[in-house]
Amino acid sequence: MTVLFVGDVHLKSARVLPAVDRAVAATGANEIVFLGDVCDDWDVTARQAVVAVRMFADWVHARRAAGLDVTVLAGNHDLPYLARPRSAEYHWFRREADGFKPRAHEGIHDALVRLDMRMAWRRGRVLATHAGVTGAWAAYAGLSDSPEGELDSRLRESPMHLFDMAGPARGGRSVPSPVWADRTELEADPWAGWTQVVGHTPVPTVTNAGKLWFCDTWTDGDSSMLLLSDGGSFTPVRP
Repeated sequence: MTVLFVGDVHLKSARVLPAVDRAVAATGANEIVFLGDVCDDWDVTARQAVVAVRMFADWVHARRAAGLDVTVLAGNHDLPYLARPRSAEYHWFRREADGFKPRAHEGIHDALVRLDMRMAWRRGRVLATHAGVTGAWAAYAGLSDSPEGELDSRLRESPMHLFDMAGPARGGRSVPSPVWADRTELEADPWAGWTQVVGHTPVPTVTNAGKLWFCDTWTDGDSSMLLLSDGGSFTPVRP
């Protein structure tokens, strides 16, 4: 199966989703992996945020119903909205998360929980997460050679802990988690033996650095995406 990786959406559903449809039609991709951060953008109202996330969720459900395999990974901006409304987690994220829109929370939460969001996608030795797995974090977490289930469990069981683990490049003091690792941190300490596909750090175009692919192009870049062929080769795709 041919896989199309799509970088951070950040509420740009009206622009991103038609471009993804065009890329699927042009490439014949059988599977789409969104690399996280569906939520949050500057200068967007709570109502606009809910509309954008609902549009995204409706699109995902429609494409899945049509037979397309769509995986939606969770990013740091998505975690606050996965917390149950008015829960202790919700109140913690309300204090800690920049860009979080409390008035949009319930509407966005209802849309996101229907998507079965995940922390990781894997095919062979290709691993996709929102921000990337550093060698130090893989050692800290004791990840195996089949890490996707372990990472998904952490999303379900300890989202606040994942969110709280930001490294120095992103203003924290921790080993950076897979929702927070900056490009500089990932390039300095990539998890050995893996090719990784990530979003999170804005780039002007889909960018390759060794065995790392950076795909956060929708905010400050050219909106390019990344195609993984059946044979394992990578090709940037421009809408």
